[in-house]
Amino acid sequence: MGEFEEMPEEPEQEEVIDRSDLNIQQFMNDMSMIGRQVNNRELDKPNFDYGDLAVTNYLLWLMLGELMLLNGGKKEE
Repeated sequence: MGEFEEMPEEPEQEEVIDRSDLNIQQFMNDMSMIGRQVNNRELDKPNFDYGDLAVTNYLLWLMLGELMLLNGGKKEE
């Protein structure tokens, strides 16, 4: 009692992110859905200062990162 067997360490595996559903058509569908939700006067929506420069800058960088990943993450040299 009190003795523990050491477990062999498993090799670290690279995390695989499935991005097969990320395409222009899916993006346009998502933007359309957001547009319908924003324009729906019956939905209770929280206040959100989406015009704030910090938010705008964050969203632009996020979009750039996703576009770079969709394009294979290749850097121009």
